[in-house]
Amino acid sequence: MFADHPLSGNANPGTRHDYYERQKYLFAMVFVVVSIVPLLFLNYNASRFYQDSWIENISRELATLGADRREIIDRFLVTQENQLAGFMSLYKPEGLADNKRLELLLKALNSSGVITDLGVIDRKGRHLAYHGAFAKELAGKNYAATEWFAEVMNAGRHVSDVFGGYRQVPHITVAVADADRSLILRATIDLGKFFGLLKTANVGPEGDVFIINRRGELQTPSRLDRTGVTPDELVLFRTLAENNGATRHDKDRIYCATYLNGGQWLLVLENNMEASLASYHEARRLDTVRLAIATAVIILVAILLTYSMVGRLSRADRERSILTSHVGEVEKMALIGRLAASVAHEINNPLQLILGQAGLMSDLMESEDPGKVLYLNDYRKAIDKIRTQIGRAGTITRRLLGFSRAADGSFVDTDVNQAVEETVSLFEHEARRHRIVLVRHYQEGLPTVLNDPAQLQQVVLNVLHNAMDAIGQDGTIEISSRIARDRIIVDFADSGPGLTQEVMDHLYDPFFTTKPKGKGTGLGMYVSRDIMTRIGGELIASNRDSGGAIFSLRLPLSGVDYEKLTRLAFSY
Repeated sequence: MFADHPLSGNANPGTRHDYYERQKYLFAMVFVVVSIVPLLFLNYNASRFYQDSWIENISRELATLGADRREIIDRFLVTQENQLAGFMSLYKPEGLADNKRLELLLKALNSSGVITDLGVIDRKGRHLAYHGAFAKELAGKNYAATEWFAEVMNAGRHVSDVFGGYRQVPHITVAVADADRSLILRATIDLGKFFGLLKTANVGPEGDVFIINRRGELQTPSRLDRTGVTPDELVLFRTLAENNGATRHDKDRIYCATYLNGGQWLLVLENNMEASLASYHEARRLDTVRLAIATAVIILVAILLTYSMVGRLSRADRERSILTSHVGEVEKMALIGRLAASVAHEINNPLQLILGQAGLMSDLMESEDPGKVLYLNDYRKAIDKIRTQIGRAGTITRRLLGFSRAADGSFVDTDVNQAVEETVSLFEHEARRHRIVLVRHYQEGLPTVLNDPAQLQQVVLNVLHNAMDAIGQDGTIEISSRIARDRIIVDFADSGPGLTQEVMDHLYDPFFTTKPKGKGTGLGMYVSRDIMTRIGGELIASNRDSGGAIFSLRLPLSGVDYEKLTRLAFSY
């Protein structure tokens, strides 16, 4: 039922390739979505939060500016009122109704240029005295019917709206009455000085600041050339002023309003929303660029990581498939080994029987009369040859049985020369068939090592196989053993072509082989090095100066007489 699954051993390479290509796209998309969507969500929320915070800060600054301007303007007006009230208290009413006296007072008041003229009005609204630029226009005028006169007579002091009056020129007056309302001292405020109190208010290049009265009439010029305010705006400004200079904003403007002049005026400040958020929008553009760069980096990393990860999975899957196919070969070889051991054991029994019968025949020949038996010596030679060949066959079966026994992982005292020779002797026939000479140089008297002879022989088998395959035909393999310091070294030097740098780099990689397809599994050197590591030794490969390769097995010594060790080392 799993035969057609992309990862099953039966899937064809094209199907597997398409499967992993789809996985690359899927993993990359999941990686990108999982990484970027939260980033975009957080960026959007942060953008909204910082925009709201920015608007809140601008609104707070506008409210603070409105409160500062209100305090400055109110203090300015109160200062003018107090100055007039002070002079009213210094002079008797009849003393103020003198033009010369008014001239002196104007000079005293006008050191800063704020006051432009002075006038004295009695309780009936008659203009008793005046000093200023509009003496002709105001001579003989009566103010009893004016709004500002009524306010002064009622409250004792008053600051008027901007109006034209008898002089037909816009102006603001500050008027103060004495205690019994018998006389009023009135001063005209320089509008340029008064307007200057608002010009320094920093509401931005597209902002506006102006004063309106309760009827919504402009008392100061608008920076944006307003001619007035709409009824809805007037309601809004009054609402803001009644909430202690609160602010409000829409998509275009931010507004702030506060009362002035005892509630008679409204100071209005406006900020352009787009201009106020210019720095915020610039920061957002930079954040957008950074986000785009981060997104590009995430996508690139996702692609690289995905291709790397899926590529490794694909390679691991291919290796698993190869390993699966080779496991069958390994199991088959193991079965052949067990079968060979069984055959060797079964052959050994009839060999022993033949050997016994040959001995019996020899004993019977001894009891025969030499003169009566023809070819007696030939019979004896034949029996000797039978014994010799049976001995050789027995040696081969014993070695085959010793080599094929299963490795149980137990370490015993091992004669390295004997273990190596048992394996080498199995290659005698194959070596002769390929005209390869096996030359032995075993150092005698080597101490035993604590090792697993079966696993050691497996390594020797793999090394000899590789050496014979490298030579092919007509060559030499030199097997030598020696002692060096605290280890025994067994060298296998062949007369083959040697090892290239590429082969040296991948020699111990699993499934790497230089043999023709179907001849090698690529596991020999990988398994051999693993075995040497497990038994505490090393497998070293190099090239000989005279040509060919040399593989060295280095086995550590244990439990030996080091004095004997030293003598052996110097005697070699």
